[in-house]
Amino acid sequence: MCQSLRYKLRMFDVPVDGPTMVFCDNQSVTNNVSIPTSLLNKKHNAICYHKVRECVASGWLRVGWIETKKNLADLFTKVLPAFTRNNLVSRILNRWHGNVKKDKVVDIDPLKL
Repeated sequence: MCQSLRYKLRMFDVPVDGPTMVFCDNQSVTNNVSIPTSLLNKKHNAICYHKVRECVASGWLRVGWIETKKNLADLFTKVLPAFTRNNLVSRILNRWHGNVKKDKVVDIDPLKL
């Protein structure tokens, strides 16, 4: 999926420099993808697992761990406690409204969110 997204962005003349960053809150997934000697115990994940490992080995993809409290994707995929949900919603709203200063858009570093 990341490869096809990168390809489509390049087709629209959007420069794609460096690897694609993917963050997940599952420590075992991060370890299985990052450590070459790790073994996969579930056969139904084998195809995706090997494709992701191939992308990591080629340098197109980087997989990192992020805690649930900071993972914006969990807002759309999990039922969260009210405090965590409200915190993530406020971070998204601040990202879109808090970074505009006098009709000038400020560049956002996704790693600092």
